[in-house]
Amino acid sequence: GEPSSAAVLACVVAFVGFYQIGFGPVTWLILSEIFPLKVRSTALSIGTLSNFASNFLVSALFEVEREFVGEAALFAQFALIAAFAVWFESAVVPETRGLSLEEIEAKLNEPE
Repeated sequence: GEPSSAAVLACVVAFVGFYQIGFGPVTWLILSEIFPLKVRSTALSIGTLSNFASNFLVSALFEVEREFVGEAALFAQFALIAAFAVWFESAVVPETRGLSLEEIEAKLNEPE
């Protein structure tokens, strides 16, 4: 049968809560650290706009895509994107704990 409204609401609240203490802040942390000081405000604005535009597209296209490809394929797509994000964060994004913004900028500008 249909899941209860309370169960659905509990799952949504749990997802939002765990996302916000886990992967959620990473986007904002990276955006605040990755850009050089001279372009940081403009770059943060563009990054924030891109983030909200992406959120809007996912929300606007969710039902259309669910009907077109089905729930299993839709959520498999989300899982693949999440797996790629975890890989990217661990393989490409440098550790910045304890570094000043100037040190982070120098680290990002180092040749590999």
